[in-house]
Amino acid sequence: MAIVWLLGAFLIGAIPWGYLVAHLHFKTDIRKHGSQNIGATNVARTLGMKAGLLVLLLDALKGAVVVGMTQIYFSHVLWLVGLSGFFAIGGHVFTPFLRFRGGKGIATGLGAIAIMSPQAAIIAVLAFGVFVVATRIISLASLAGIAGVVVWMALAAPKAEFWSFAAPAMLLTIWAHRKNWNRLVKGQEPKFGKS
Repeated sequence: MAIVWLLGAFLIGAIPWGYLVAHLHFKTDIRKHGSQNIGATNVARTLGMKAGLLVLLLDALKGAVVVGMTQIYFSHVLWLVGLSGFFAIGGHVFTPFLRFRGGKGIATGLGAIAIMSPQAAIIAVLAFGVFVVATRIISLASLAGIAGVVVWMALAAPKAEFWSFAAPAMLLTIWAHRKNWNRLVKGQEPKFGKS
């Protein structure tokens, strides 16, 4: 039963909202523009802030729905609650609907953590906001948000949720940003608001 549930979490996470919004509303393939990523940041840079915010909301809802449903049906199985959120992120990063090339998992992870640990989500948003204002580099701000979640959950969350969600999600999203880290080292990472 758990395997089937996690497969469902993966498939919900795999819905490529960035691609669908760009294709259905703007008649364009977002993978051919900007960073070629299907996430909210590239959508916002390419198609405007409203489109980016819509994708951010839809991607976050994937994580929130998966974790929320798991809490309803398996509230006593904390490791499955956490793992379902991780699988939703995995679906977003490795979406089979786009040949396993998806986004970076930040919005989907935020939606998952908002249901699992609202305090961690608030910390993530605050850390992200501070770094965006200070640097305007989304990848650095995302890393700050990830770090905030991991530290909070390590200190305050049940260990089952930390080891099944926070720790593996941190590793996956850092891996998904590997091209950003390479550009950062070379001083080539674009700042948000600049072309």
